[in-house]
Amino acid sequence: MNKKLGQYMTPSSIAGLVARELGDCDTVIDFAVGEGALLHAVQQHHENTVRVIGFDIDQRMVEHAKSFLCGTQLFHENGLTALIKAEMTGRVGVVGNPPFIGASQDGLSWVEKAFGGLTGKLGVNRAEVQFLARALVTARPFGGRVVFVMPVGFADGDVYSHIRAHLTSQYRLLKCIEVPGGVFTDTEARTVVLVIDTAGEGGIETEVYEVDVCNTQLRRVATRKIKSGERLDARYHKAMQSSATAGPQLRDLGVTVDRGIYSRKEAESLQITAIHTSDLNRAADHKLNAIARKTELHKHVVTAKKGDILLPRTGSRVRWEPVIVQSGEVPITDHVFRVRAPKEVRKMVCQSFYHPLFGRWLEGVSKGVCATVLTKRELLQMPVFAFAHEA
Repeated sequence: MNKKLGQYMTPSSIAGLVARELGDCDTVIDFAVGEGALLHAVQQHHENTVRVIGFDIDQRMVEHAKSFLCGTQLFHENGLTALIKAEMTGRVGVVGNPPFIGASQDGLSWVEKAFGGLTGKLGVNRAEVQFLARALVTARPFGGRVVFVMPVGFADGDVYSHIRAHLTSQYRLLKCIEVPGGVFTDTEARTVVLVIDTAGEGGIETEVYEVDVCNTQLRRVATRKIKSGERLDARYHKAMQSSATAGPQLRDLGVTVDRGIYSRKEAESLQITAIHTSDLNRAADHKLNAIARKTELHKHVVTAKKGDILLPRTGSRVRWEPVIVQSGEVPITDHVFRVRAPKEVRKMVCQSFYHPLFGRWLEGVSKGVCATVLTKRELLQMPVFAFAHEA
């Protein structure tokens, strides 16, 4: 395994899941074969009756895979640039657990070919996105199925929302299966398995599952038509279901959400005393009395004042609990959200942040591996949990 190449080998339980979801095929291709776990699982599932083809940039991995795969065509080549020399007919499927690394050149424009009309470059330089795109381009002429292991960031990150929108509109995303952290050796990152049918257009209902790590059984979380660019991870859809009847969302009540302009270091260099996540952690009883000298305020600084609710936006060691500004006015850093509600609904909004369902909702919609992240858009979609009580 070479972490510099983004190599995290597929455990046999997940390889078996990929093979089962692929279904019947005459030819199966893996453009980043690694040690061959996926193709081995495919051969076992089909009892060696399917032709398998694999490519990998790491010669050691290719030699290892050759040592136990039967009747395969394995090549020491970069799967993003390699030519498929074999003539393919019948049912063609593509599997993959591609390297999870960034800054990769898409020399053959796989992303552009896979997702017609895609605009914006965010996420396009990621190798795993390019491998997924090549898989789609390869399977599409045969109406084949693509089953791909992807980092959870592809399913929940805003960076990939435009790519998800094209995926669900141009292809039939049958399933998104979330795999919890710890399943892959040497990483606690969550992953997802995408099951994609390239025959026909998108716009269908997608089944969202989570994997039970004890027996690798699937638990269905939701079945619904995914909105354009919407998140795909099971954690998010579980949170949406649990809060579906909780009343209106913050944005429906005229609530605004803003974040600070400067980072903590930038604020310090400008001699601006700003509230950071560490200050929120130290707030007693979730309350804050802000004192700021006028000379510290800047016309571009976002400030919080009495009645505002402060919440961390991102961090690795923060308390995800709301803090109410009791008095004064003070700038906030870019790691802090300021939630401001109209006076007539302010009490109800504040109560919603202390509601038992808030913590469960926050756990579902926040994301990240090394640091947890909450976005402004998702926060505005938070249900007003205290609405039913007030009504």
